[in-house]
This record gives sequence, C-alpha cells and structure tokens, in this order.
Amino acid sequence: MYFDTKYRRAIWGVSAAIFMILLTTMIIWRIYVPTPPYYIPTSESTNNGIIYGLIFVLIGPAFVEFSNVRWLRGVDVNAPRLLRDVTETVQSGIPLIRALEEASTRDYGPISKHLQTAMVKFNLTSDLELSLKWLGEKLVRPSMKRITSILIEAYRTGGDFIEILNSSVGIFNDIAEFNEERNSQMKPYMLIVYLGSFVFLIISWLLLTKFLAPMVSSSTDPFILDSWIVTKTLDIAYYRAILFWAAIMEAIFGGLIVGKIVDGKVAAGMIHSIILLLVTVILFNTINI
Repeated sequence: MYFDTKYRRAIWGVSAAIFMILLTTMIIWRIYVPTPPYYIPTSESTNNGIIYGLIFVLIGPAFVEFSNVRWLRGVDVNAPRLLRDVTETVQSGIPLIRALEEASTRDYGPISKHLQTAMVKFNLTSDLELSLKWLGEKLVRPSMKRITSILIEAYRTGGDFIEILNSSVGIFNDIAEFNEERNSQMKPYMLIVYLGSFVFLIISWLLLTKFLAPMVSSSTDPFILDSWIVTKTLDIAYYRAILFWAAIMEAIFGGLIVGKIVDGKVAAGMIHSIILLLVTVILFNTINI
C-alpha cells in the first residue's frame, strides 16, 4: 500500500496531536515534575509509561513510511521486468498496445494494479499516451516515469523501434543490478547499528549490576563512610535513569540512521527505532538491582 502525501500528513498530524495530549496529561496529573537534584524521571514506571506512549505515537507514521518504502522498492524492482517483457512480446510480432494488455495480466507487484487501470483508461478513451502518462505519475518513481516516456515515444514513432527498446532494457537492468548491489552492501551497516545498541545495553547492565549497585550499597557502610572512600553517592535509580535515557536516545537515532543508510530516507528508519526501543525497555525491566 502506498500512502499519498495528504494521507501521510494526516497520519503525522494525528500522531503529533496524540503526543501533545499525552504530554499535557502528564503535566496536569503531575506524573512527572522536574525536581532537583535529578531533574529527569527516576521512577521505572514513569519511564516505561513515557516510552510506551512514544512507541504508540510512532507506530502510525512508522507503518506509513515503511509501507511506502516497500511499495516504491517494489516499483523499482518490477519496472525493468515490465519493460523487458513488453520488449520480448513486441519482438515476437505483437503490436505494442497488445503487448501492454498482455503485461497487465501478469504480476509486477505494485505496478500491476495501476497498469490494469491504465489499460482500462486506454480502452475507454483510445488515448494511449494519456494513459501511460497517468501510469507514470501514479507510480511516482522516476524509473517508471522514464519507462512510460520511452513507451510513448515508441508508440509515436512506430516502425522499427525494437532496437530502442532493447537498449532501454539493458540500461534499466544495469540500474536495477546497481541498486540491488548497493542495498546488499548497505545491510551490514544496519547490523552494525543494531550491534552498537546491544553492546551499549550490555555495558549498561554491567555498570548497574557489577559496579554502581555494589558501590551504592557499600556507601551505607559506616566503616567505608569514615574512610571517605565513597562520598556524595546519589540514588541508584538516578544512575539507572541516566543509562536508560541514553539507551533510548541511541535506539531512536540509531533506527533513523538505519533508515537513511538502507532506504535513503530518515523517516523509514522509525520502524527500526521502535524495535530498538522495545528491546531497550524489556532489558531495563529485567535488570534487578
């Protein structure tokens, strides 16, 4: 499914409104009020509530952006296939219009539905150029717009245009192979971002359970207090909150970076941010101090 700009803006607007309502509710009900010396929420339930609310707000936009990226990628993958099949059909002696009608009965992912509609428009109006222009606009991607332009020019010129189509097929196949190779090369960077978040979570667990918790507990020992080894130790919940929010920031921005690296769009990484946020919340809720 592809969401047009107006639907994307509507979903983003609704999510922003929900976020403002949740924020206002927290302020009115005094769920969290910044107080010295910590200023950040140290209650585990408060932190969990904030993050669960953030995840709920992000689900809608994340689904929209993820769905759009998958849809557009499907167009890029199937566009060369469509041009190749049409070219092969024309080479067999079938007219271009008939080749497009046959192609509309095949599966080209997101292209198929709009191609069928374009052929219906052609049958009603007998204007192939207008139908193909509409197809290029509806499929959004530059690759599909170029392909429809090539088909329009081929239809206009008539005669022997098979050589032009063959050259175009070669060019678009090369572009598709380049994009596929680039995507395969970018996937390891996604794993690096995920690995970085997991490493930070493991370090946080070690700091809390093996270093900070023993240090805080030992600060209550009168012998250690007299020796001035540990002084001015803050509440362990404060250290936990610092590491928790640091992990949350890394999860959010790490996911957005993955979206930019893999899909070329920052907003497409929100689905990765949600996954990392869930992992972070689950891990910190399993840490017993």
